Amino acid sequence: MSAISALDYTILALLLAAALASVLLGLKRRAALIAEGRALPGAAAPAGWRERFNLRAFASRGLLTSRLKKRPVAGLAHGVMFGGAVVAILGHAGFALSFVGVPVYEGRFGFLVMELGRELAGILMFAGVAFFVVRRLMCIERLNTGGFRRGFVAMELLFLVTILAGFAAEAFRLANPQYASRGEFLGLVLASGLREIGVGPHAVATHLAWWLHALLGVAFIGLIAHTPLSHMLLAPANAALARRRSGITLAPIDFDADPPEGEEISFGAAKLADLDRKKLLDFSACLWCGRCQEVCPAAQTGKALSPKKVMTTCATYLENGRLDDVALIDEIGLQAVFDCTTCAACVEECPASNSPAETILEFRRHFVMDRSEMPDTLALANRNLESRGHPFVGTAANPDDWRKGLDVPFFEAGKTEYLLWIGCSVAFEPRAQEVARAMVRILETAGVSYGILAESRCTGDPAKMAGDEMQFVEIAQANIEDFRERKIQKVITMCAHCFNSFDRYYPELGADWQTIPHSVLIDQLITDGRLKVVRNDAEKITFHDPCYLGRHNDILSEPRRALGAVAQLIEMPRNRKDSFCCGAGGGNYWGGKGGTARINDVRMQEAVDTGAAKVATSCSFCLLMLTSSASKHGEERRVFDVAELVAESLPARAETV
Repeated sequence: MSAISALDYTILALLLAAALASVLLGLKRRAALIAEGRALPGAAAPAGWRERFNLRAFASRGLLTSRLKKRPVAGLAHGVMFGGAVVAILGHAGFALSFVGVPVYEGRFGFLVMELGRELAGILMFAGVAFFVVRRLMCIERLNTGGFRRGFVAMELLFLVTILAGFAAEAFRLANPQYASRGEFLGLVLASGLREIGVGPHAVATHLAWWLHALLGVAFIGLIAHTPLSHMLLAPANAALARRRSGITLAPIDFDADPPEGEEISFGAAKLADLDRKKLLDFSACLWCGRCQEVCPAAQTGKALSPKKVMTTCATYLENGRLDDVALIDEIGLQAVFDCTTCAACVEECPASNSPAETILEFRRHFVMDRSEMPDTLALANRNLESRGHPFVGTAANPDDWRKGLDVPFFEAGKTEYLLWIGCSVAFEPRAQEVARAMVRILETAGVSYGILAESRCTGDPAKMAGDEMQFVEIAQANIEDFRERKIQKVITMCAHCFNSFDRYYPELGADWQTIPHSVLIDQLITDGRLKVVRNDAEKITFHDPCYLGRHNDILSEPRRALGAVAQLIEMPRNRKDSFCCGAGGGNYWGGKGGTARINDVRMQEAVDTGAAKVATSCSFCLLMLTSSASKHGEERRVFDVAELVAESLPARAETV
């Protein structure tokens, strides 16, 4: 007869209900804190929430931890824990069916699931948890730098002891010959060991071991929502609310809206209550794992910014209920906030689907629009953008210099198919002007109907990413109105930042045209046979992915195909969505000082180490940053835009533009 009675299971069921109530209370407390944030756009209506729910991210990132696939050992450990937990939960649910007469321990199901499956599940969970305990005790730098979250090790040890207690209870049960088992192989070995040392069937010992395992398990469940292991519930929820579009998306600001009653007009964020609820959920779900720190170009070159510290500081303020404490923004610091290159590496890397960069940019907005504070060099560029229409202070270039000697058509409404958007960097930086010249040659050769605007323009991206949303909106609205008057429907960009602004932010202000990056169009022209190129099999080129094309907009294959058509492509170790930033983004083209190294120097060294003779990119700012660093590796020109390399490979060059 079983040593465990129906009364035992009844008491356990009541304790388990209390543990689940504890979980709900813990989640309710966190939800109350998160609710103090600003509502998400459209979240007030049920349809808004349904539209925002990202089922794919919930399943892949939240449940299957897909973002850990780049870290195979940690990914495997999470995988075996998750798989083991699923089988264990199903096994315990199946056991409950035995109370209503279902013979769950009989036949193939009993052997594969209730015995062998649960046994393997316990072993896998133990192995996975043991790995994480050992790793935390090894004091890995990323786990400690920027804040160490206490409570993980204690909960992981409790889980390990719970699993061990489960095997002990199993061993005592199987020590009694009346309990036959085929699949509980570890339990059978342990039971045999008990018999060898003289511990035979003993109902009291079996009863105590069972209760020890049960109480430890109940305690573990009850503590989940009150400890760092709450991420098991919060991270999947956070993934479900993740944006479907890659990269960073800053919420629009309604400058005409009246502030809440009793509050003054304020832009951006100085305190937690200024942030939306998704960002507060980010802080609750944050693992303090430091993976954002490992990929952040600012942090990895010794600058003031630590994305992990931003998250841990905000998480601590949230946990302590300091939602209205304006000391937060100054604790994080102006320099750290402006060190962010907006590369979105932290967003791409985070296993909990957090977006540290978006939080940082909200602080940046407040520094600029509420406190009129920003680094001096960036402030100078921003003022130049406001007064002269471009941020390039002290440039000697004339905006028409790039087309000298060329017969470049102007856009004509109803006649021209594409607007070739020149942008500010191409117009005012001599090195970038070569990209426009190459692009004109490509378009002429392919017979594309295109034209330019008579005057140089900026999309306003430097203002937006510097935190000056007002100036961005003003520039964008003027461009949108002008494009409408000219009936522009298709735009070619040569700058990744221009593309991102046109494609991501202009539509919410009323824009309705199609924007295509020049590398994507070049690939299309080659694929369609409209552009014939000559491939040099002996030449080796490595490609630097612009953050604003790769991570922000998933444009990865097109520039590679275009380059592969003209030469042999060699990848850098960090490529595609794992690419390392050039350092220009977020206004750091005009700043980015300090630290132990320049970001562009680090990236250029990676390119040189591939052994490729040429470095290619498809963004004018990346071109400028890497060209600046290339001079340290010889006087020969080494960095090129995709358009330049494709234009060089066109036959009969002398007969064309």
